[in-house]
Amino acid sequence: MNEALKLMLTGMSTVFFILIMVVVLGRLIIQITNRFGAVPSKVSAVQPSSVAEIEANKLAAIVSAVEITTRGKGKITSVEKL
Repeated sequence: MNEALKLMLTGMSTVFFILIMVVVLGRLIIQITNRFGAVPSKVSAVQPSSVAEIEANKLAAIVSAVEITTRGKGKITSVEKL
């Protein structure tokens, strides 16, 4: 019984350690990518006239959803109706 408990605790701690490493390395890779990744080019302000305009209340809802989801870090550069 004692040996089984040791084996279980060793296995669980190994899995826990590996999961912690995955989270830490994932965050590190994200930070490095955000810091040194390519910056997207500016989106032109001129839009084709064939694209229908989005209603103001729908645009406000989209902006609000992005603000809430990203906690103020996200920014909408363009919205296109499909």
